[in-house]
Amino acid sequence: MELREAVQERWPELEVMIGWGWGFDPLHSRPLMARRAEDIAGLIWSPFCVQNLTGYLVKPPVVQAEDKSRKVGICVRGCDSRSLVALIQEKLVTRDQLLVFGLPCPGTLDWRRLALHAPLSGVKSARLEGELLLVEGSRGTQSFTPDQYLARRCLRCAHPSPLIHDVLVGGPVVPRATAENRYGDIQRLEEGSLPDRLAFWQEELDRCIRCYACRNACPLCICQDRCIAETRDPKWLTQAMGLPEKFLFHFIHALHLAGRCTECGECERVCPMEIPVALMKEKLGRIVGDLMGYEAGLDPEATPPLLTFSPAETGV
Repeated sequence: MELREAVQERWPELEVMIGWGWGFDPLHSRPLMARRAEDIAGLIWSPFCVQNLTGYLVKPPVVQAEDKSRKVGICVRGCDSRSLVALIQEKLVTRDQLLVFGLPCPGTLDWRRLALHAPLSGVKSARLEGELLLVEGSRGTQSFTPDQYLARRCLRCAHPSPLIHDVLVGGPVVPRATAENRYGDIQRLEEGSLPDRLAFWQEELDRCIRCYACRNACPLCICQDRCIAETRDPKWLTQAMGLPEKFLFHFIHALHLAGRCTECGECERVCPMEIPVALMKEKLGRIVGDLMGYEAGLDPEATPPLLTFSPAETGV
């Protein structure tokens, strides 16, 4: 209700509002484009609002205000706000054309992990009561402890509160990540030998069906209409389904995001094969942080280190 009231108050300034609405059941949400005042009633904010909405600002169909006197409203969590900062840095969106509604986020729930713990069918409602998530379905009402089913990206989130916003809805949230546990998954993987790590990625990437959902969901992958994975002039990569082609696509995808990836986890969330593809970006993000002291998506005035050149970088 607080979100709806905030949007209603600023509606005269908006041409369209990008938020979340209910999906096909209470465990799923969908992007909602509110173009009329009555559409505001469909806006929701829940632990199942998982999509990073900033991609709708830069990918077809691009959501923008045709009347320049009005703005595009958008809901952002902490991770989403970092994506928005990155888009502003690269001049892909204009800050003064946006009205940003910031939502401090305690974490989103991974419904797949929830379904693995307990069969869920005929879900009628899902609500938080105190420290419990109550799911009412054909099996009756089941209770869960939400923290056990958070998405992996949320367990390592260092910025749960939006870094930029015009309207803040909700109070501050304490980050779950610390310097010690933020890259824990990377550290555990690197504890293995080189053959073990190679075997890990061979097993994971062999399941890839090259659907490009990871690329399409990424708000920073803005050149997908001329992506190296599909371009035919020049032809860099075939459509073969062999492991070498899968390796090459994912490594190129990750390298193109080096110093730009804001670790929103969309690539991993949408993967139908549940491949932990975000690990590659997290590793590159850590390298950029260690070598260049830079973390993507924090300062709209900064220039990502790999998008510029300084003679000092050559050591000359």
